[in-house]
Amino acid sequence: MTTVPTHRSRDWQLPNGRAAISQARKAVHNALQEWGLGHTAGEVADHLTQLMNQLNATSRGPFDLRLELRQSARLLLGEIRRRSPAPPDSGGESGHGIVAVTYGKRTTRDGARWYTHAFSWSPPEETAGAH
Repeated sequence: MTTVPTHRSRDWQLPNGRAAISQARKAVHNALQEWGLGHTAGEVADHLTQLMNQLNATSRGPFDLRLELRQSARLLLGEIRRRSPAPPDSGGESGHGIVAVTYGKRTTRDGARWYTHAFSWSPPEETAGAH
């Protein structure tokens, strides 16, 4: 008897700029399809792409992308982090963002339908010279 793992994760190293955004979208989509969560692939990829756009505007890459699935909790986590520490002149910007997605199925009159609830977070920008 084969057991399906309830915890899966995948890590990628991404370059800076538009190439990182395109690679992140494709990597997330492919991993979620492989894990049987194709129904959430578009939404998760959209949230992570939005975070990548924000981070690219305020931070310089390259970036690390981590995707973690906890099937028993119906929880999917995506994390984007700048690979190098924040430079001294960055105003303290961390270059870090997280997406959390819960998912499941609801039974309706028309049959079962998938649902997702997503939450995105990135640290607020600090103003230069603020202490």
